Amino acid sequence: METPVQRKKLNLGIVAHADAGKTTLTEQILYLAGAVRAAGSVDDGTASTDTLAVERERGISVRTACASVFWKGVKLNLIDAPGHSDFLSEVERSLSVLDAAVLVISSVEGIQPQTRQLAESLKNAGLPCLLFFNKCDRAGSRSAAVLQEAEKLFGKPVLPLNAVLEEGTERCAVQPLSLTEGERLERSVLACAEEPLLELLLTSEEEAARALPEALGRAVGEARVLPALFGASKYGTGVGELLDAAAEYLQEAEAPGGEFCARVYKVEHDPIMGKAAYVRLFSGSLRNRQAVRCAGETEEKVTRIRCVSGKRLEDAEQVEANDIAVLYGLSSVRSGDVLGTAPEGLREYRLCEPLMLAKAEPENPEQQRKLVEALQLLCEEDPSLQLEWNREKQEAWVRVTGRIQLEVLEGLLMERWGLRVSFGKPSVIYRETPRKCAEGFEAYLAPKPCWAVVKFMLEPLPRGSGVQYESKVSPGRLPYRYQAHVETALFRALSQGLHGWEVTDMKVTLTDGESHHVHTHPLDFFVATPMALMDGLRAAGTKLLEPIVRLQLDAPEEYLGKTISLLTAHRGVFESPELRDGYFCLTALVPAAETFDFPVEFAVATAGKGSCGSRFSHYEDCPEGMGEERERLGPDPLDRPRFILAARSALTQGD
Repeated sequence: METPVQRKKLNLGIVAHADAGKTTLTEQILYLAGAVRAAGSVDDGTASTDTLAVERERGISVRTACASVFWKGVKLNLIDAPGHSDFLSEVERSLSVLDAAVLVISSVEGIQPQTRQLAESLKNAGLPCLLFFNKCDRAGSRSAAVLQEAEKLFGKPVLPLNAVLEEGTERCAVQPLSLTEGERLERSVLACAEEPLLELLLTSEEEAARALPEALGRAVGEARVLPALFGASKYGTGVGELLDAAAEYLQEAEAPGGEFCARVYKVEHDPIMGKAAYVRLFSGSLRNRQAVRCAGETEEKVTRIRCVSGKRLEDAEQVEANDIAVLYGLSSVRSGDVLGTAPEGLREYRLCEPLMLAKAEPENPEQQRKLVEALQLLCEEDPSLQLEWNREKQEAWVRVTGRIQLEVLEGLLMERWGLRVSFGKPSVIYRETPRKCAEGFEAYLAPKPCWAVVKFMLEPLPRGSGVQYESKVSPGRLPYRYQAHVETALFRALSQGLHGWEVTDMKVTLTDGESHHVHTHPLDFFVATPMALMDGLRAAGTKLLEPIVRLQLDAPEEYLGKTISLLTAHRGVFESPELRDGYFCLTALVPAAETFDFPVEFAVATAGKGSCGSRFSHYEDCPEGMGEERERLGPDPLDRPRFILAARSALTQGD
C-alpha cells in the first residue's frame, strides 16, 4: 500500500461527557479513514479503543487510547480520553499533549456537567477546539438550542459548518454550509474579529470572501472561534465533514528548535517488553538506543521506539517533534513526567485531587506482596492513584478520586494479575492545620554520638495557602548543609499531623538551630526535625479540614424542589439555579463526605432524569465533632524514645 503524502500532523483529542458518543465517533473515524474494516460498538464490547475487559464490560472508557489515521494528507493522531469524572486526570494529561480537541456534545442531553468541566479545561489550556453535536438522529434532538448553549458556555463565537436534515429520525443527514454567502459571510467575518477583514467586508464582499479562510484558520488556531458540526456517530453521519474541518482549519504546532523534550501522557506495562511510555515530542528528535533524562534527574536509554499506525504499533528508528511515540526501556518513568529539557511555556496540567482512602485486601492473604507490587505498577500508570503501605500492620491503602475508580481497580487487578481484591469502606481524606501560633523545639543530644537542636515558629495561614517555609538562622549558627536537611525532613514530616492527616495552610520558620563539630551525625537533623515539628503542633493544636466538591446538577425543572432539599440535607451550599427550556442547572458546594451516595440519591430524586458531575473544589474547616482520626503510619515523633530508636535504626540501614 502506498504511503500517503503528509502535509501536516495533528495531535487531536476526542473528549466528552460520559455517554455522549465519544468512543463511537472515534470508531467511525477509524473506519472512514480505512484504519479498521468495520466500526466497533461500545454496546457490543467491540470498540477497538476499549482494550481492557473492564471497559468492554462496563461500556465506558477508563484509560486513554491512541490511534492514527491519514485524512487528505493530514496525519491525525487521535487520543480518546475517558469521559467519567473519576478519570478526569487521564483527560487533563491528554490535554497537555494535544494540538487541538474535538468536544463531543449530545444534541439530546445538551450541555452536561462534565461538558462544562471539559470546556473550562479547554479554555484554561487555550486549545483550539471543534464542536461535534452528536445524536442528531435521536428523538428529542435539539441541535440549534444546544449550539446556543455551547456558545454561551464558551463565551466565543460558534460557527456551524453544516446543517441537519430530518433531525430526530434515523433518516437524519447533514449538508455543508458555505461561510461566504450572504449573511453567513458577515457572521463569519465578525466572528474572526480582525480589523483588516472587517474593512474588506465594507468595501468588497468578494475580497472578504477570498480572505476569510486564512483569517478563520488564524481565529480557530488561536481558540477565538469554534467551528461546529452536526451528526450522528452511530451511522457515521457528519464524521467526514468533521475530518475535513480538522484538516482545513487546524494547524500543526510550530516545533521549537533545540534539545529533545517530550511529555509522558500514558504508561502501560507490557508483559513481554516491560514498561511502555506514550509520549508526545515537543522539540528535538529521538533515535533508538538514545539516552534521555527522565523527570530532570536520571538518564536512561530508550531500547525500542514504536509509532501508532491505525490502531497498531509499528517499530521506528527515529521520531521527530510533534510525533506521538511509544518508548521502551525507561524503567523509572511515570505518567505526567517530562523527558529531556522542557522549553519555556510548556503546557502544564492540573492533577485531580484524590478524595477517598480505602484499604485493599486480597482474598488470599498470602498474595499481599503481589497486591502491593500490582498497585505500585498501577500508580505509575495513573498518578491520581496513590498507594500507602502500613509496614507495621502489613496493610495496603489506596487514595482514589471516587468509587467508580475503586470498582475499576477491582476489575483491573483481576484481569491483569488474577487477584481477587476487596476494598474496605472508604474514608474521606482530611487535612490538618494549626489552630494558633506556637513554638516547637527539640534538643537531640543523646544517646551519643548525636547533636541537633531545632526551634520552629508555626503560624496558621488562610485556606489554600499550602505550606510556606523560611529560615532565619545564619550559616554561622547552623551550616547550610544542615539547614537543607531540616527543610527536607520538615516537608516529609508534614505528611502526618496530630490526627494522622497531612498538615497544610501553615508557615514554618526556623528560628534557631545548633550543631556540634564533633558529635553531630550527618543525619541527626532528620531525627530532630519531626520531633520539633510535632512539639509545635501539640502546642498549637490542630483542627481538621474537609474537602469540598463542586457539583454540577442538571434535571427537569419539576425536580428542583427535591434537589434543593437533597442538597440541604447534605450540607450543600448552592447558587441560584439557571432555568432554560424546562430544565434547571445548579452549581453546589458539598463536603466530600456527603457525596458518596449523592449520585444515587439524586438519580432517585429526579426519576433517573438528572445528570450529575463533580470535581474537587477546595478544603475548608470541618465542623467540630465531625471528621475522622487516622491511625498513624510508623512511629510517632511525640513518643520520643521509640521514635529515636526507630529513626536511628532506619538511618543506619539506609547508610
